[in-house]
Amino acid sequence: MNSVRGRLTSRLLVGGALLLGLTGLGLHWQMRRALTSEFDAGLRASAQSLASMAEQRDGGIQMEFSGENMPGFERADGNEFFALRASDGRNVERSRSLGSMTLPMRAGPINAMSFFDFTLADGRRIRCAGLRFIPQAEDDSRSEIHNVESVLVVGRDRSQMDHTLQILAGSLFGVGLGSLIMLVLLVRWSVRNALRPLDRLGGSLAAMNASSLASRFSPKTLPEELQPIAVRLNELFSRLEGAFGRERRFTASVSHELRTPLAELRTLAEVNLTTPATDAERLDSWQDILATTRRMESLALRLLELTRVEDPAHALQLEPVDLSTTLAAGLQPFATLADQRGITWNLDVATGLIVETDRTLFEVVISNLCANAVEHAPRGTPLF
Repeated sequence: MNSVRGRLTSRLLVGGALLLGLTGLGLHWQMRRALTSEFDAGLRASAQSLASMAEQRDGGIQMEFSGENMPGFERADGNEFFALRASDGRNVERSRSLGSMTLPMRAGPINAMSFFDFTLADGRRIRCAGLRFIPQAEDDSRSEIHNVESVLVVGRDRSQMDHTLQILAGSLFGVGLGSLIMLVLLVRWSVRNALRPLDRLGGSLAAMNASSLASRFSPKTLPEELQPIAVRLNELFSRLEGAFGRERRFTASVSHELRTPLAELRTLAEVNLTTPATDAERLDSWQDILATTRRMESLALRLLELTRVEDPAHALQLEPVDLSTTLAAGLQPFATLADQRGITWNLDVATGLIVETDRTLFEVVISNLCANAVEHAPRGTPLF
């Protein structure tokens, strides 16, 4: 998944599923441990009760077991079992429920009984507690005590506990599955709502075009994580708006500023085509065409530089410019039109008057002023 929504959803679901699984396993292990501990406590109590019935008598071990208080050991179909043996392996006593089956003689001391699981010959699984101890001697036979060690193993059918654990496992699985389904719905809803501001931001960006660059995002209405993005986008749109504005101004300026030199070139071309002239006159005409072309080239380059610079003041190339010479050069292309309209001018500018300015742009300003004066002033109007 390449989308943020897909990656976020999948990772949350995987993490949630792992958390639910580990929690379920932990609960099952804890409940199994608690049930087994309670089961073992019952076995320990039974083993201690049976051990207290064993005595040393006449150099051997005897057990006075009636089964009245522990009927589970006496029934043939009982679910409790025990076997008492001497350390030499001789059987001392065994429960009727055990029948011809045997129990493993695994045992530990009274303060550390051995607990283990065992499967009987008939297939039943039981839980056993093994105890190794020395039975007490009968009061009237203390002189004959030989401290014979005995091994007592007590077992109980664990099917009920296993059934309880199965029910617990099924319940945990059902609860976990239901929780996982709820988690999927909750994660999808949460992710969709959490990413809704990002969707709106993306939709607004998709709708942006050259005519809507003046629009701005309000960072305060966005989540904290998206506010820096909105700020940077606003800065980008500001720069784009300025760049588009400069391009529009450049186009307008080029179309306006190149109108006069293009008109000059057209006039010179028409004169050359319709008026007989000597070689010297033709040479002067071509020089005028070359000068006009160079002025157009210089003007286009300067306008292009101005539009590409953020601060136009830094694009100016200042140099000393003679004011009288620049005025004369600016008026020269309009001399013919001025004569036709009876417009005269008198340049009363001191020779050698120098100004510090950008030559190309200053010539553009002078040319525009002269063109407007000659074209729009009333006929016969003196200028300057």
